[in-house]
Amino acid sequence: MISYSEALRIILQQGSRYCLGYEKIDVAAIAGRICAAEIRARVDNQPFDNSAMDGFAVKVTDFEQASEFKPVSLSVAGHIAAGELRRFPALSSGQCYEIMTGAPVPPGCDAVVPVEKTMRDDAGRVVFSGGAVAGENIRYAGSDFHQGDVLVRKSEILHPGHILALATAGVGCLDVVCKARVALISTGQEVIESFDTPLRYGQIYNSTKPYLKGAVAALGMDVAAGDTVQDDPAAFQKKLESLCGAGIDIFISTGAVSAGVHDFVPSVLKDMGFEIFFHKAAIRPGKPVLFAMLSPGGPFYFGLPGNPAATAAGLRFFVYPLLRALQGLPPPAPQYGIMQGSFRKGDMPLRFFMQARTFIDQQGRCRIEIPQKQPSFMVSPFIGSNAWAVVPEDVGELKDGDLVEFYQ
Repeated sequence: MISYSEALRIILQQGSRYCLGYEKIDVAAIAGRICAAEIRARVDNQPFDNSAMDGFAVKVTDFEQASEFKPVSLSVAGHIAAGELRRFPALSSGQCYEIMTGAPVPPGCDAVVPVEKTMRDDAGRVVFSGGAVAGENIRYAGSDFHQGDVLVRKSEILHPGHILALATAGVGCLDVVCKARVALISTGQEVIESFDTPLRYGQIYNSTKPYLKGAVAALGMDVAAGDTVQDDPAAFQKKLESLCGAGIDIFISTGAVSAGVHDFVPSVLKDMGFEIFFHKAAIRPGKPVLFAMLSPGGPFYFGLPGNPAATAAGLRFFVYPLLRALQGLPPPAPQYGIMQGSFRKGDMPLRFFMQARTFIDQQGRCRIEIPQKQPSFMVSPFIGSNAWAVVPEDVGELKDGDLVEFYQ
């Protein structure tokens, strides 16, 4: 049995040696994906000088003597709408252009006066009772970014805001890191797949399979297969062999990984040529966790205990760090909160991963509560929780006011 720190070191070391590859996708689909290469702007933003509002484009020099008591009157040289493709002549002194929001500002214009601050006289000329400031209400070319500016760096996690910026910059598609393809295998003759089937004595519903499907997808992976195998080593090996050539990056099995009569996963993996990096870690829940790889360079394998909390902890603290390494990202960073109440772990030299609830108190501080009763079969603590609290190996009790490491 190894420590969690050593297990994590092995996972990150192995994951950093491999890459998931790249694919080109439409910019509208990039949210949540990892940028594979530096992206630069293809055009300036703004691409051209344009008006920030409906009004009149003018020359500021025409307003040097303007005041409420000495209004300026200008003739209209033309009307410019947004989307106008023709180029208008440079503005002459004594004239203005009627201009709409987003329309190109012609040469010679150095301010736009809002339509609300003007009126028309009987001759159709535009009367301005106030002054004009150079640059007012004009969005100048390149005022946001210039062609060639770096907008996204390699390995950035993309979000909807990137879509807005990249589309504005003329980037219609880009290379992203491929999603990891995951195969899920549940084991156990006691688990029932159909929720419409009444449970018989000795049976339970398969909760970890739908949980893993949803959680794996939420972490940015694709579930390529999801199967259930009875407590039969031959059937398990046959299923695993059938999936090994299907482009799977990570196998996750639940159950049959401990040391009981029906815990056949470790022996089957060895028979198939998997290299087992570790089996059992000093944690709770999930101590029997197994990490392996089909050598050389084949898919990774996680054998997680079948109890729900152990499965969930294994996904968050073992599978997820591997995924980050495969994506070229650092391991998840911890957050910290102030303990509310207390939690007693005892003298066990294990690292505990516990469901917890974080909240902001009246002083604006992050607080964290950890329910005391959390055996690995219990799922009710997950309902009101929004975080995983970590209790280190050398800490027997967390007291009110202690600083607590947590992950979301």
